[in-house]
Amino acid sequence: MNDVPQPYHTVIGDEIIVVVFGNELIDLSGCEVDAGDPFCYIMGTDAWFEKQNTNEGSFLIAKTYDKHFFSIAIDHKTSKLLNKPKGILVLTPNFPLKAEDIQQTNDLEKLRKWIDTEIGEKNMGGTIYCFYTEEAKRKYHQEE
Repeated sequence: MNDVPQPYHTVIGDEIIVVVFGNELIDLSGCEVDAGDPFCYIMGTDAWFEKQNTNEGSFLIAKTYDKHFFSIAIDHKTSKLLNKPKGILVLTPNFPLKAEDIQQTNDLEKLRKWIDTEIGEKNMGGTIYCFYTEEAKRKYHQEE
């Protein structure tokens, strides 16, 4: 029986936040780049998010060239936010975290401070991933 909650997303302001439990992204551990920003990031050539439309709806997919990590169903509001390339903040708590419990700010500095002071850096990580539109995906990943 799998007691690990499934990944989900929430929108705060115009920021998309994906919450991942367990070790879904463990393969990318150590790939983070620290640019002095509130959160480290994963290079868009290493791993990224993209949108996939199917008969069942729209999905946000975390992937690399070789692996599909997970997909999350998204609503129309989220889908509209994905009309241009952007960063997606992925939070990795080691405890159950509900969307309504996340600090409601799209200021990454304030969100980082909330994690550090209210949650504890050892209890939740955060990393920014690229989101690629179809056009950007073709440009950066030479896909037809």
